[in-house]
Amino acid sequence: MQNRPTGFGNPWLQLALSVACVLVSEFLLKRGATEVADTGSAWSWTGLNGLASPLVWWAILLIIASFVSWLYVLRYIPITIAFPLSRVVDILVPLGCWIFLGELISPLRWCGIALVVIGLALVAKPIAQIEERL
Repeated sequence: MQNRPTGFGNPWLQLALSVACVLVSEFLLKRGATEVADTGSAWSWTGLNGLASPLVWWAILLIIASFVSWLYVLRYIPITIAFPLSRVVDILVPLGCWIFLGELISPLRWCGIALVVIGLALVAKPIAQIEERL
């Protein structure tokens, strides 16, 4: 992790950007698919009618941006560190849906979210110690 770029090229910033792109794309996919849902269509089971929504296309662009950012991250951060940290999206998506979309989170799912938070804390602490030494 030596000679890492700074500024916008900072791999930690790019990791956060990748996560943010995935997070926003999930919300856009949900909104786009919901607004064009047509249960009467013969192809509705495929979800392809979601492609009629501009929100779905914006989500696809964000997914591509996330992918490009992720490839950049992998040049500088070991995947054994980057991948577990990227799973913060597994916390942010349900919380965002709860806050912004009014979706309910069951007690069992709250327990799962808590386990992911604990796992991330276990992964992040050694990373913070490594970063302090650099």
